[in-house]
Amino acid sequence: MTDQTRVLNQTLALGDNPDEIHYDEQDGRGFIVLGGIQIALSLTSQAALDKLATVTAQAAADNRARTLRKVA
Repeated sequence: MTDQTRVLNQTLALGDNPDEIHYDEQDGRGFIVLGGIQIALSLTSQAALDKLATVTAQAAADNRARTLRKVA
């Protein structure tokens, strides 16, 4: 897999099972696995991975805040 690919306008349901989210190596290549979706790290720049980590942390914080507001 040397060709870069993009999925445009795709909505993915992450689900509610955190065990389906993990890092995996196949044939020496790293992948972030999100249920049935795999992100090939060999096709991803470090800047894109850093941004993914930042956006994921922000989404988690926003979701936690929303949940706490509902409980309060």
